[in-house]
This record gives sequence, C-alpha cells and structure tokens, in this order.
Amino acid sequence: MHSIMVGQKGIAIKLFGANLALKWLFTCVCSIVVDQIFTLRKAFEALHALKLLFTSVCSIMTGEKRIISELLGAKLALK
Repeated sequence: MHSIMVGQKGIAIKLFGANLALKWLFTCVCSIVVDQIFTLRKAFEALHALKLLFTSVCSIMTGEKRIISELLGAKLALK
C-alpha cells in the first residue's frame, strides 16, 4: 500500500511539473504572439500614415500644377 502511495505521489509530481512546463510554454508563445501583433499593428499604422502623407502631397502637387497652368495660360494670353 505504501509503495502505491509513493508511486502516485511521483506521478502527481511529474504531472505538476508537466503542467508548469506547459504554462511556461504557453506564456512564452503568448508573449511572442502579442509582440508580433503589436509589431504588425505598428507597421500597419506606419503604412497608413505614409498613405495619408503621399495622398496629401499628391493633392498639393495637383493644386500647384493647376495654379502653374493658370499662370502660364494668363501669361500666354498677355502676349
């Protein structure tokens, strides 16, 4: 009877150790996944900011081209 209790205690200790190892592994994997999600989110935000910047620059350049065309047209009309 005593050897059965010792054997069960050994199994319980091994299961507890395995449980701790799984918790540690899960914590590490979760940490890596969270880091990747934040990295992807930051990359997406940077990409979105660049898109807004280039859209704004394109809009400004289009306006500048229109003004230059109008000025050139007025200059040609004066000649």
